[in-house]
Amino acid sequence: MLSLVNGDKTLSYRIYFVLADVHYEERKGLYIGQGITAMSRSGIFRVLHGVAVEMTERVYRLPSFNDVLEGEIFLQNLPSVVAANVLDPQQGERILDMCAAPGGKTTAIAILMRDKGEIVALDRSHNKVMDILKLAAEMDLNCIKAYKLDALKSVRKINEAGNVGITDNCTGATVTLGEDSDNCTGSSTKVNAEFTKAGEDSSTTSVVQTDDQKPDAKRYVSKALLRKNLRQMRNGPGRNNCSGGRVENSKGFLPNSFDRVLLDAPCSALGLRPRLFAGEETLESLRNHAKYQRKMFDQAVKLVRPGGVIVYSTCTINPGENEALVRYALDTYKFLSLGSQHPKVGGPGIVGSYKLSNQTYNEEWLTEQEAELVQRFDPSSSLDTIGFFIAKFDVGQKGD
Repeated sequence: MLSLVNGDKTLSYRIYFVLADVHYEERKGLYIGQGITAMSRSGIFRVLHGVAVEMTERVYRLPSFNDVLEGEIFLQNLPSVVAANVLDPQQGERILDMCAAPGGKTTAIAILMRDKGEIVALDRSHNKVMDILKLAAEMDLNCIKAYKLDALKSVRKINEAGNVGITDNCTGATVTLGEDSDNCTGSSTKVNAEFTKAGEDSSTTSVVQTDDQKPDAKRYVSKALLRKNLRQMRNGPGRNNCSGGRVENSKGFLPNSFDRVLLDAPCSALGLRPRLFAGEETLESLRNHAKYQRKMFDQAVKLVRPGGVIVYSTCTINPGENEALVRYALDTYKFLSLGSQHPKVGGPGIVGSYKLSNQTYNEEWLTEQEAELVQRFDPSSSLDTIGFFIAKFDVGQKGD
């Protein structure tokens, strides 16, 4: 199938080919359809909502599910649904979702708990926290609390006063609340706050208003700024800009304060599809992903209580971010053990190790027995899923 049209002759051939192959039986390879762009190239990568490409020819003739039964259904990949079920959350428990955006697994966990208990959902992006809160509201789930927090800073120092703050509209104005509130039971708690001077060490509201936020302040707006604002209106706010709204931030949580922890870690995403280009990843970047994930896992181990559960998952097929992480966890924390998973849909993990010829890098993976306890989803398998990995850890009695 030609995607470029070069004259009437080529156009006629293309239309004839489509009509002759109405059931798409002859199309193989990387064909994913054809369409007409509805916005600029920069807009496609910036705008969070709307139609970027109007499809004219599709591989599968399915209707769009955008805004269909909003609040009733949320489409997810099969491995993501499996990961939430493997966590096996129980009613009344306190659950931590360390990297929760956009909130699909978070809401799935809440549904499994019948909205009884508390789910703490974290993300370091203001906009992504807003997405989690929006999805929870659409699904009418009350036990989800979303906070703006870097997962690497999840563990709070015991002598650090106060836990929760509120960031409003990305202006830096914050509200500092007290300790963690009680488990969510479907009712909401009102917080009475007093306005205090900026910089005061208080558990009350602290609001700072700069000159350019005051309604009477006169400011000169340059033409360059006007052009920038017009570009943002056309292409979206950009990845590093906030879309507004009020989110809570946190200083972290006490050790051993969660019954179960889900760490769906940021990864190289080599299991996602269609993925026509992965040239941005190098051997060095893959190793850096693994280092980052180990630091996050260390935080998860500190936050889960003895007798609890940690579920680690990624959407990559790289064993350095999957089996090697499991090896690190079992060798570093002797009180951790691999638990059996239900449902068991994916295949076993990878056995063995990897060594560079110059002996400068070494990865140890799993034993045959350990490999049977994890789930690896291969995007080329008959399951027809994205690439994914799930490991479940049972937490024993921790040492001092």
